[in-house]
Amino acid sequence: MSSRFGRQKLLEAWRGEPLVRLAARRLLEAGLDPVVVVASEDARFADVLAGLAVQVMGNPAPDLGISRSIGIGLEALPAGSPAALIAVADQPYLTAQALAELVRAFLPGRIVVPRYGTHRGNPPIFDRRFFPELLALEGDRGGQGVVGAHPEAVLEVDLAAGMGADIDRPEDWQG
Repeated sequence: MSSRFGRQKLLEAWRGEPLVRLAARRLLEAGLDPVVVVASEDARFADVLAGLAVQVMGNPAPDLGISRSIGIGLEALPAGSPAALIAVADQPYLTAQALAELVRAFLPGRIVVPRYGTHRGNPPIFDRRFFPELLALEGDRGGQGVVGAHPEAVLEVDLAAGMGADIDRPEDWQG
């Protein structure tokens, strides 16, 4: 919803490319397949993602929080998908190489979480055994609660601290 930004930030150009397209392109470049983009039902999302091998899913109620977007994305995955990487589109410094490093670290039954300096962040990768817990999330709760409930399953991958920066407010914007 980009409520702190004041307008739909994911459609804003970051160094010449809409932020959502940049994120989707990097996920594809990292070798992820399928890439499911869950966004509001604003037709501009399909327009800016045209030509990319992504599946665009509309979230008719983004005001219900991130949990609904996670559910829509998980439900769109092919049956038997071994895992899901849950990304946000407002991390413009996160590279395809870093995403590929997270994917390479994945092991069945585990949760891969990036560590940016002193803190964990997005995007985590969840083994399918965690899908029921992710689907049960409600409101504006993301997967961090599931990560916290299973410390024995977490594999941390150190990435450069700056890659974890996200864009929440116009003053964060340097595109």
